[in-house]
Amino acid sequence: MDLSSWNMLWLLCFGLLAILIVFGNTLTIWIFLKQKQRKRTSFLLISLSVADLLVGLLSIPLFIAAYEASSVTVSMVFRRVDVFTALASIYTLGVISVERMFAVAWPYRHRTLKLRAYIFAIATPWIMSAMITVLVFTLINVWGLLIFCPAAPLIVMCLAYYVIWKKQRSAMGNQNQSREAKLAKTLFLITGASILTWLPFQILNIVLYFGVIGNFSYSTFTFLLARVLQFSNSLVNVIIYPFRIPGFMKTLWRMLRCHQRFDNRAPTPARSESVVSLRRLKSSECSPGNPNQEIAL
Repeated sequence: MDLSSWNMLWLLCFGLLAILIVFGNTLTIWIFLKQKQRKRTSFLLISLSVADLLVGLLSIPLFIAAYEASSVTVSMVFRRVDVFTALASIYTLGVISVERMFAVAWPYRHRTLKLRAYIFAIATPWIMSAMITVLVFTLINVWGLLIFCPAAPLIVMCLAYYVIWKKQRSAMGNQNQSREAKLAKTLFLITGASILTWLPFQILNIVLYFGVIGNFSYSTFTFLLARVLQFSNSLVNVIIYPFRIPGFMKTLWRMLRCHQRFDNRAPTPARSESVVSLRRLKSSECSPGNPNQEIAL
């Protein structure tokens, strides 16, 4: 099968990727929301998962529709949605790196942060992404913004994780900082993997924008492969969380066991005392053993 043009194999590849992204990020959001005691960092991670979820729900289906229908209108809608969701994801990663830097470098100041600071941190990437998207598609000759705008959060992430690395070396015995640094390492892995998957398409954009290479061989194959890697960026956190956050899998298995026991012991409507036993079952088996337990980020 010729991979240098759009065909059924590419359709299945992008379709499967969209399903995995939607399922994985929906499950991630669900797990974080099911926590009784949530760390404030979880809200930033939920925001990142929402941005990635939109890639699977909107960007990839529109990308497939643009190729299948060869519609100019669909292509225009796809480009706007794609730019918005991609920028929202990368800017949220930048905000998360800054939040982790404060948690490790200035832990006491970090603990006194108000909820409105996190609301601002969550809203800022979405507002900036919307503004840049509107700017790019309404003004003339500003497409260069899409080349240089993602560089800003990349620089911020590099500086933030450098500060975390330096601070961690100088505070090896502090248990609280060790926990914060552990989450910082997890998010650093997510950031690094996201950059690796996102970078090929960005390099391709730079090459085409500056006209370094004209029409080169297998350009369609290169473009589609870069797109696969770019969209795979939205699956990175789903893959890393279970291996790096022990409580993530524990919460998932606890909810699955709870659901299974609920189905196996569902009462018959004829007996009223079964309703009471069901409520006892739900409260005793579906609740975590420790009410103060949360995902060990």
